[in-house]
Amino acid sequence: MLLPKIMPMGDLLHRAVPHLHPRRGVAVGKLQGQRHQSAATSGPPASEAPWVSLGGVPVKLMDADGALREMLDRAGAPDASPLGVCSANLDHIRHFGTGSRWIGTLDQPAPVEWLTLIDGAPLATEARLITSETWPRLAGSDLIHPFLDGAAARGLRLGFLGGSEETQNLIAGKFAAERPELTVAGWWAPARSTLGDAAASRKLAEEIRAAAPDVLVVGLGKPRQELWIAEYGHLTGANVLLAFGAVVDFLAGNVRRAPLWASSHSLEWAWRLMLEPRRLARRYLVDGPEAYMTLRTSSSCGIESPTQRPGTQTPAAAYSVPEPVPSRAPGSLVPVTEGADVAVVVVTYNNAEDVGPLVASLREEAVDISIKVVVADNSPDESTLLELSHHPDITTVRTGGNLGYAGGINAAMAVAGEAGSYLILNPDLRVEPGALAAMLKRMNEQGAGVVVPVLLDDDGSIYPSLRREPGVLRALGDAALGSHVKGRPGWLSEMDFELESYEHGHRVDWATGAALLISAAAAGAVGAWDEQFFLYSEETDYCRRVRGAGFSIWFEPAARMWHARGGSGSSPQLAALMSVNRVRYAAKHLGRGRALAFRGAVLAAEVARLNKPGHRDAALAVLSQRRWETLPHMTRTSTTVMP
Repeated sequence: MLLPKIMPMGDLLHRAVPHLHPRRGVAVGKLQGQRHQSAATSGPPASEAPWVSLGGVPVKLMDADGALREMLDRAGAPDASPLGVCSANLDHIRHFGTGSRWIGTLDQPAPVEWLTLIDGAPLATEARLITSETWPRLAGSDLIHPFLDGAAARGLRLGFLGGSEETQNLIAGKFAAERPELTVAGWWAPARSTLGDAAASRKLAEEIRAAAPDVLVVGLGKPRQELWIAEYGHLTGANVLLAFGAVVDFLAGNVRRAPLWASSHSLEWAWRLMLEPRRLARRYLVDGPEAYMTLRTSSSCGIESPTQRPGTQTPAAAYSVPEPVPSRAPGSLVPVTEGADVAVVVVTYNNAEDVGPLVASLREEAVDISIKVVVADNSPDESTLLELSHHPDITTVRTGGNLGYAGGINAAMAVAGEAGSYLILNPDLRVEPGALAAMLKRMNEQGAGVVVPVLLDDDGSIYPSLRREPGVLRALGDAALGSHVKGRPGWLSEMDFELESYEHGHRVDWATGAALLISAAAAGAVGAWDEQFFLYSEETDYCRRVRGAGFSIWFEPAARMWHARGGSGSSPQLAALMSVNRVRYAAKHLGRGRALAFRGAVLAAEVARLNKPGHRDAALAVLSQRRWETLPHMTRTSTTVMP
């Protein structure tokens, strides 16, 4: 049934309802030759619509009428805050739900507010089970045609981001013939490299802003489209940003919608798999079952709006960057006896050549941010302290032995004094300008307990510094595959090799201890670093205790630091210590049975690499705990503080 265009969106939707589908409890009709679904009743006002958690994703339960009204009203509202809209299916839960890489990324109150709607049939079923009410599926491909009608009726300007130029030309031709009244402000088909580059993405957002769209339809694929909107959407000037990935291909006619018999029996996934088996096989056959289990085990009703939920507001203990301190010259450091925005803690061991460049980079940051620096020196000679003596505004702690990394941090923290946050740095780092401000901003916005930066090798490549919580399966995966097959599932690797993980801010389990910004609240709650680890795994343990204390750990891609890597040196004994400390960590946190299995996985990794230097010693040390006493460990005679 074809309907004439009717300006009021509510009337449009109600007139497009010829019958109710008995399985879904939703209305099915024809509008502009496309399928459209709406609830049988108008439902609660958008502002009163309930929120539920489906697989850990906050979803707003609405009918099509309410969702379209909220989207169109926001699009035409002057000075409105940007609204991101996405439809959640199992693939969305895989990316943004409980246990996923991007969990919590879209739940924050700024800078883009998110409206997440039900798409997939399993989510609609789960919503019905936990609320005892039937809710319609609101896929972007179902909403787009009535939304375009409403946008034309209200005189809104649309922009389209994503898809190929060929696909966009097809859509433009269809619009010229079928929707001449629709105003399109611009088309953008950026390369993948543009979307992964912060500067290029900001430039793209500026180009979009110059075209002044009210609505930006973003079809970049999941999760890239949501991540790009979350990070750059507010810079485009659009009031509404629709993360409707498949819509571009549907509008162009490149992909056929599933027939009604397939959608009414929840077989749209099978239809799409039949059409695109190579692209969608892993999503539906490998990742889908795991996401379904997450949906069934991590769903609940009656949650608050994401902008009001506990943990999404900035805690009182979070720290914001203050105004410049006029009484202190730019580049000068604060004495430990005074409070500071950041107290930098560095542990050195024969780093005379490294500390100069590090201090110089920190002084560049000490303009709008007050910084004090404390160095704990474990060196066997005076060369590092002699180099530091050229910087009288740095406090040094002569440990009188080798306390290791954890012990050195504790020694420095003992004299660091009051600060809004504490930055643990390796001595062989150089801090890029603006890195500290970016980390403090992230800490303030997310209420994070720890923020970690991007680490760059000398050649400019990104070092994969992000890590997942150690476990038996991950240890086995790393033992068998090492750094090969980098695209393997996260449950088979402790290291995060995915390039996309280093392009967008998100929560992490832990990161290498070369650079960790710790809030004063988290530092106070967690306490001292565990000195039994000496070197290696101490940051794994500390970050686990941070999370256990209720704080989150966030990665900040705008903060970049250059890391020479190798400040600790390398030797068979250090290689053995690294493996032994992984076993120590498992014994402390995993329980006896899992710790024994974890030890076996670590041993398997060392045995598989016996032909490489250091792994024979590591295998013997993992086998025999009596060898542990011969590995590097803490030595101490006295501690001296030198202002």
